[in-house]
Amino acid sequence: MLFKSLSLKNFKCFEEVDVKFAPITLLTGANSSGKSSLINSLLAMFQTEQFPFNLSPNGDYVNMGSFEKMVYQNDLTKDISLDLEIENQSVSGIDPHPVLKTKWKYNSINDLPKLNSIDCRFEELYFVNTFWDLKLNTISDSSLKFNLDLRMDDIRNDEIRSWLEDIEGFKGSFEKRRNGHDNHIRITKSFSSINGLLSAVRDRKFIFNESFNRQFDGSLFNYIGSFRRPPERSNVRKSKALNRIETDGEGYLDQIIEWKETNTEKFDELNKIITELELLESVGSFTKDGTFEISVKVKKNSNEANLADVGFGVSQFLPIIVADLQLPDNSCLAISQPEIHLHPKIQASLGDHLQNQIRSKNKQYIIETHSEYLLNRIRLLLVKGDLKPQDVKVYYFENDGIKSTVHDIEFATDGQIKNAPDGFFDTYGIDVMNIALNLFKE
Repeated sequence: MLFKSLSLKNFKCFEEVDVKFAPITLLTGANSSGKSSLINSLLAMFQTEQFPFNLSPNGDYVNMGSFEKMVYQNDLTKDISLDLEIENQSVSGIDPHPVLKTKWKYNSINDLPKLNSIDCRFEELYFVNTFWDLKLNTISDSSLKFNLDLRMDDIRNDEIRSWLEDIEGFKGSFEKRRNGHDNHIRITKSFSSINGLLSAVRDRKFIFNESFNRQFDGSLFNYIGSFRRPPERSNVRKSKALNRIETDGEGYLDQIIEWKETNTEKFDELNKIITELELLESVGSFTKDGTFEISVKVKKNSNEANLADVGFGVSQFLPIIVADLQLPDNSCLAISQPEIHLHPKIQASLGDHLQNQIRSKNKQYIIETHSEYLLNRIRLLLVKGDLKPQDVKVYYFENDGIKSTVHDIEFATDGQIKNAPDGFFDTYGIDVMNIALNLFKE
């Protein structure tokens, strides 16, 4: 799992919001209630080069416009806060749950966000029982101050000193102090510019850089939006498939072709999943003169047909499955409205697929959905014990015309729904499912 929690202040429709993520996190609620805005905060981080030192509201994943469009109530005097806790298992010797806090202010030069401060907290295990609190605060437009607090028990001061002095460009001052029951060493270093800091970080791949670089390079995360391109009857062959399916599904057909020709294990896994979901019986292809067509069998005994000739829901859902299979274990896929044009039975079966993936591959899913069939299947899996309460988080979003509120809803293992506002029951077909769950328990 990649994400642990997210806190936002003055971002889009949120004055303040805190959410915790689970392996399966479902974002529900009416249109324009804030679901997409929450996901967009994550997308902005992932589409930004050198995040967290920069933040790009416009990029490969999402386009939000200027800072004024991003900030709550379009108030340029407010700072936007993005606080993210991630699960980091990719770098040995590093705390698996670093917390990154960033603040962004208005940049009048380009109307975009400008870094105001960074606060990163993580435990670095090269030194036993050492706790790191790394902060960057702007002193002026051209100067940044770097603070590093160490809380330690049995670490010799000269070990810390030697290690830090070995970092090129990092010649700080040392001050030992007592804070409660913990010994602290504070190292302060001022850099004349952000470039000076980045240089010091890059020269030795400082632990902050190591901890977050892989998390935000796109290899562990992808997002598939609510609009997915319809398939063409014939497609031009590309030399190589995209490393990441694009938000509108672009590239998934090329990936299917590449798997068929070079990765039979992955291709077989794709066919196994679509069969289990009862989406299709199989998918295949044939190529000719630099073009290719995707062929599918809807039923076991049916003839092959061009993907463009089968139900639209199939071509809307296939990019999601392909994007999911592209990602490795311990990764996250965010999806907007996977249920579009999809038969209710397959919407429900998606819940079974998610359960299988989080169990076998430790994957994480953040899903914006209106599907009562998916919600009710998740409830059923909890009642049956196939999912545990810690596997699922459900949020219901409401907007009063000024700001959005997020309700943390509990799907209990006895089928009950707790902490849900009336709007949740009005929106989804819960009453019928309540009857079915009661019959199941009997």
